[in-house]
Amino acid sequence: MHPMTSADVLKLLESEGLPETLTGSVTQLFEAIQQGHTAQQLSNEDTELWMQTLATSDLSTLFAINHGALQVRRHFAQESRVADALKKLSGHPALNIHLDPKHLMPHADQSQQKAIVGAASQRLSIVTGGPGTGKTTTAAAIVAAKRTLFQRQPRVSLIAPTGKAAARLTESFQTAMTEMPMVELEPVVATTIHRQLKELNSADIVLVDEASMVSLDLFDQLLKSLGKDAHLILMGDPNQLASVEAGSILKVITESSALAGHWFQLTERHRIQGQEALAQLQDLCLLGDSGRFIEGLQDLGIFWESQQQVDRLEQALLEGYREYFNEIQRAVAPASPDFQCLTAISEGTGGRRMINHLAQVETQRLGLNGFGERLLVTENQPGIGVFNGDIGVVIDAYDSGNPRVQFDTIDQPLRKNQLGSVESAWAISIHRSQGSEYQSVLICLPEPVTMRSRFRPSRELLYTALTRAKESVQLFATEKMVIQAISRTSHRETCLDHFLNAS
Repeated sequence: MHPMTSADVLKLLESEGLPETLTGSVTQLFEAIQQGHTAQQLSNEDTELWMQTLATSDLSTLFAINHGALQVRRHFAQESRVADALKKLSGHPALNIHLDPKHLMPHADQSQQKAIVGAASQRLSIVTGGPGTGKTTTAAAIVAAKRTLFQRQPRVSLIAPTGKAAARLTESFQTAMTEMPMVELEPVVATTIHRQLKELNSADIVLVDEASMVSLDLFDQLLKSLGKDAHLILMGDPNQLASVEAGSILKVITESSALAGHWFQLTERHRIQGQEALAQLQDLCLLGDSGRFIEGLQDLGIFWESQQQVDRLEQALLEGYREYFNEIQRAVAPASPDFQCLTAISEGTGGRRMINHLAQVETQRLGLNGFGERLLVTENQPGIGVFNGDIGVVIDAYDSGNPRVQFDTIDQPLRKNQLGSVESAWAISIHRSQGSEYQSVLICLPEPVTMRSRFRPSRELLYTALTRAKESVQLFATEKMVIQAISRTSHRETCLDHFLNAS
């Protein structure tokens, strides 16, 4: 969000005696920014009025007009810098790399082979694909192929938007490297983007995973941090939700004709055995045909509670966590469960608060006394190594006074009173689940509590939830909400495409 609020700007407009007709577009722009947009389209009349106003007032330091859209000056400048940096990277001539991609990936499909050869020869590459298409393995082969361009061992940085995504990237990348014959690369540990920003200028190759989650602000910082000779690989799934903050980076650059020669799309699934039903459901979601999706739910025997019956929701939730509960009842050191409940809203039936309460009641009944509780961090605390979105597990009983909390992203456990803002994570939002994977997920897409709710389900929201599962899903949603989600795609207004296409 821009540091100056809409109320501040409206006061400024009033004090300057500027046209009252501008106030509506200012309010709409700031509301749009809250929804992730970086621009607000204007009518021809308002565009003309804004251009006249900016030419004759100090408001040009706050706002800009771009192809008939109003932007805060900060987003205008960021999108301009991002586009310039991407075009500069893409403008370097392709390098000559003579290799057979199957020497690195013996079982590579055609789309993977094309990506390895094409991306390895370019300073900028974008590798996208859905679950099971082998993005990380292909990216590891690209990095290995780029190794031939350097006289020495290249410095490789692996980064992702969240700690969970970074941990997954580390594991997947190292596994891929060990399976590649005759590849000599030092082991690399992925971290969050924030943690490596100050060190990126020394990296020769920078690989960004889960790029769909990266906001405009963070991507701008990332590009400014790159060394002048760095190779950049962006990896992700543009069909997933965009970043929580403003921007839609991956979606825009994959749709830009200016970068078409740098985009490589992986098209074949490879992790299908035993997951055919899940893969089919994900594909039906992307097709946007709600009727076929609902038929798929029924034909594939997916658990679907469409009547919002709380007892059925509770049963699915507790059964999902049953194995985890059994382990911690035996005082086994808690590991991350193979199950996760994901929900779209916080309040009401099927909302995050209600589901967390149901799980907590069960843990009290079992006498766990807080041992094994999952806690979600909701604010950045870089001083102790935890960030917004990290999930830890309580490894002491609460009556110990100040129980320890273990995180996957740091070696030593922290004391609970060291953590700032936390909440139970038996259920987390679909947005926060990005970058994570679970064997099974329970997806809650409940009706909003009030008619005035601004929540609108989308295809990207449901698809993101479906792709968090590796084996199976369950669904708690009315037919109305399923139809709304499948039928509605989210589109973010941005001017980045205009900057990319500008000569």
